[in-house]
Amino acid sequence: MYEKGAAAYQETRVMGSSREQLVLLLYQHLLMNLRRAGLQIARGDIEGKTHSLGRASDIVFELMSSLDRDEGGELASRLAALYGFFISEISQVGRTLDRDRLDRLTGIIASLHESWVQAANVAAGSAGEIR
Repeated sequence: MYEKGAAAYQETRVMGSSREQLVLLLYQHLLMNLRRAGLQIARGDIEGKTHSLGRASDIVFELMSSLDRDEGGELASRLAALYGFFISEISQVGRTLDRDRLDRLTGIIASLHESWVQAANVAAGSAGEIR
């Protein structure tokens, strides 16, 4: 019962979100899955790690597919290259179980997430409002 309610809440949250909020939501879930994978690697939970890294990859592919290369120009191209790097790193972590590599990747993505938060706040017209 709880899972159905949580899924309905999440769907409502997504459907009512702006484009900027959706990007932030994707980054939040990406970070959550990467951090979970790190804990799973530490515990030796290979099946869990595989699931979490798979979800993280799916999110990066979603971010990549949402790029507007016509309107985004060079920025969209650079983000596409960065997302390609993320996919490669996630794949390497999945094979090597290298937690240091995963921590570096998570740090890069967390920094990028913070930049998106700032951009979303500017777009919303009131700094500090979106998280």
